[in-house]
Amino acid sequence: MDDKPTSVKKIRLAAIVVLLGIIGWGTQDHWSPLFASASVDTAAPDKPDVSKSKIRGKSVPVIVEAVGEIRDTVLIEAIGTGRAQQSVIMFSAAAGEIIEVPIETGEMVKKDQVVMRLDSRDARLLVKLAQTRVKEAESALTRATRLRDNNVRSKANVEDADIILERAKLELSQAQEALSDRTMRAPFEGVVGMPSVEAGDRITMQSNVMTIDDRSIIWVEFDVAERNLARLKINMPVTARTPTFSDRDIKGYINKIDSRINPVSRTVRVRAAFPNTEDELRPGMSFFVAVNLAGPMLPSVPELALQWQNGESFVWRVTEGKATKVNVISKRRLNNKVLIEGDIKAGDIVVVEGVQRLRDGRLVEISASEGS
Repeated sequence: MDDKPTSVKKIRLAAIVVLLGIIGWGTQDHWSPLFASASVDTAAPDKPDVSKSKIRGKSVPVIVEAVGEIRDTVLIEAIGTGRAQQSVIMFSAAAGEIIEVPIETGEMVKKDQVVMRLDSRDARLLVKLAQTRVKEAESALTRATRLRDNNVRSKANVEDADIILERAKLELSQAQEALSDRTMRAPFEGVVGMPSVEAGDRITMQSNVMTIDDRSIIWVEFDVAERNLARLKINMPVTARTPTFSDRDIKGYINKIDSRINPVSRTVRVRAAFPNTEDELRPGMSFFVAVNLAGPMLPSVPELALQWQNGESFVWRVTEGKATKVNVISKRRLNNKVLIEGDIKAGDIVVVEGVQRLRDGRLVEISASEGS
């Protein structure tokens, strides 16, 4: 009786151990596919979202802007000193005492108008003496010719008389020229400066008498860099300002371009002409000159769009949703734009921001446009 209950208990304990082993074995190995398939079935509705996410990850979000077009104009600014179209410092052609200065400072004189006279009494006497010698020589030539015709004198006597007459005429011309030198005349129409002499002064041929300026046009010379020589043209408009008229522009034009480049400074000398119809400008004034040298129309891109690599510059152009690397040459910066040359034209779309992850041919997603 006692052995039976004990056997039943052992059988029950063995059954429980076997059952626990079966449960553990199934949980660790064979039951896992069932749970896995259950989780796949649960995630199945999210498959389209995962696919979209992968596609979106291949494109790069960027900000773009359309390529513009700006004329490549170079502004040249320089400071120069004005001078008259014609200007002269008058020196006397003879020494002597001044007897008259018949003009005033600032007076407009005509060409050949008398501006100063020297004492000319001695010069007039020399002219009369030379005139007398000419008359004597003419009489001697007439006698010698008559005697030759009567076979009294030879042909040689006539030739000698003719030479004496020519010499007398030359002396008369010299005397008349010396007399003319005692009178100073204006070489051209212009304005008389302040004379440095007065009547009664004795001057020499080295004495500075006065100045005369034709200031109908004021010239200003300045230098332009050699690289801009091809853009310079005769009659190109120029503007200037002076301290005297600082509130307004003075209009002019390029009058002359030097024929040589300065080998030291690598610049060319340019002369600008400013018509002085109101006679307000003066020689010696300082001029701040500005001239726009127009060039060709060039594509323009924002500074951020221009990239550099291995010493070369390029931009990323967007075409059909893809980025393409385009090598360009940077010509000049203008405010926040860069003028470029290359296989690109106005209206093309270039990347402004987001260039760090771009590769040639990579898909891009336009987030926004500059200025939008």
